[in-house]
Amino acid sequence: MARPPARPHAPLKGRGALSNPPDRFSRTQTERTEDGWYVEPEPPKLETTVEPDRARTVISHNDSPDVGFEQSINPYRGCEHGCSYCLEGETPILMGDGTTRPIASLRVGDEIYGTVHRGRYRYYQKTRVLAHWSVVKPAYRISLRDGTQIIAGADHRFLTERGWKFVTGAVSSSDMRRPHLTTNDELLGTGAFADAVLHDELYERGYPAIRRKLNIEGQALECDAKLRVASIEPLGGAMRLYDITTGTEDFIANGVVSHNCYARPSHAYMGLSSGLDFETRLFYKENAAARLTEELARPGYVCKPIAMGTNTDPYQPLEKRLQVTRSILEVLLRVHHPVTLVTKSTLILRDLDLLAELAREQLVGVSISVTSLDPELKRTLEPRTASPRARLTTIERLNAAGVPVGVLVAPVIPAINDHEIEAIVAAVAAAGARAAGYVLLRLPYEVKDLFREWLAQHHPLRAQHVMALIQDLRGGRDNDPRFGTRMRGTGPYAQLLARRFALACRRSGIDGARRTPLDTTRFRPPQLPGSQLGLFGDRA
Repeated sequence: MARPPARPHAPLKGRGALSNPPDRFSRTQTERTEDGWYVEPEPPKLETTVEPDRARTVISHNDSPDVGFEQSINPYRGCEHGCSYCLEGETPILMGDGTTRPIASLRVGDEIYGTVHRGRYRYYQKTRVLAHWSVVKPAYRISLRDGTQIIAGADHRFLTERGWKFVTGAVSSSDMRRPHLTTNDELLGTGAFADAVLHDELYERGYPAIRRKLNIEGQALECDAKLRVASIEPLGGAMRLYDITTGTEDFIANGVVSHNCYARPSHAYMGLSSGLDFETRLFYKENAAARLTEELARPGYVCKPIAMGTNTDPYQPLEKRLQVTRSILEVLLRVHHPVTLVTKSTLILRDLDLLAELAREQLVGVSISVTSLDPELKRTLEPRTASPRARLTTIERLNAAGVPVGVLVAPVIPAINDHEIEAIVAAVAAAGARAAGYVLLRLPYEVKDLFREWLAQHHPLRAQHVMALIQDLRGGRDNDPRFGTRMRGTGPYAQLLARRFALACRRSGIDGARRTPLDTTRFRPPQLPGSQLGLFGDRA
């Protein structure tokens, strides 16, 4: 199959991205030039490839205050509509006050050290934890020359003198390559942390002076031969690993700079582009229902609503054939587990039978994503999604079946679709939506460049103005990852958007706040073959 182009070009039919830039971890960049030689023509269209993603666990956990869920399931990686890498729980993280704390005990809002890149050098800088979660997956032990050992997942990345590198080079079942650690790679960081000291009276007297010495903010990173990789070995099994998202997009783990982890940017974690690869190289969790059943049956499992559609659409075109999302809903219905879904697809109506049963027990909430009522804007911004009229019809049918349905106006793009806020809210309210919310356009990692390409192609006369407004909303930057502001922005324009949206909801008679909590008391853990019944035989 011909590889998609790396540079912007005329839009490919049915695709949102205009190019296929290298993933942000690649140290090799290519640029096409016209030198007079024959150039093989670009394909008129790109076929979609699908591969299984054999997951050991399907539930992801997070405690970010910006999202209304603590656990989620993403049946697919990539999306035709337009990865987690973690550390062992006891891995010490360098806090902002110079002390260390195990990554498992970190909380959103904690101040830690990260790094920033200025000019030719990278410097230490204090930042905040924006999100915190864990997964169960195979682990590896990375041993350094100084005796430091770090246990991490295969997809975790560390900063070396040659750039960011994954722990291993293997990616799923394909032969894709990605930069990965090898013996003798030199890592960057502070070096191994000292053992914890006894907090006695003498320590307490000298602590202020010690704390000043431990302030490394503004210091440049240096390469130390003691941080050279000595060995990388698999531990031969899966274990619970933890990860965080930070304001600087990295942190210091056991003395080594580690990259943090979120749907286009997540494709880069597999050595793929966030551009056309995201739309054409898809992965599905073929064993999702079985893994979910196992996780729900664990003795320590605590029932909390599971969110679907938080990273990629659970009802993208691939779902029509594979039915991964439906298999997950069947499991959740069988054990009376609450679930929420976000989609922009009419395919959700296929599962109306399951959703109606879940709704009768107050176990489901659905949000339909509505970006615009303009079919032409929808065509260029979301080329393979349902039309605005079809989404309104979907809301009507869900509401008629008794399924609680709300609307997510996302993304709101200044000078592109923000003028439609009032019209969208009025239309979805008339269709039967009970609640509504909105999310401002976010441009993390490679997405900012893809969006600039899209603007230049479809709205060239407005491109500069649009980016200026976005930067006003993001504190002068293209993107602001801080929790509390990343979903809505800051400044006068953000305040105006919030007031307009709230007023539109009041005029239309729908709730702009959070919905009624789903019922978690009905949950009955599944009974696995060969396991014993509970004391009172109350397992589903």
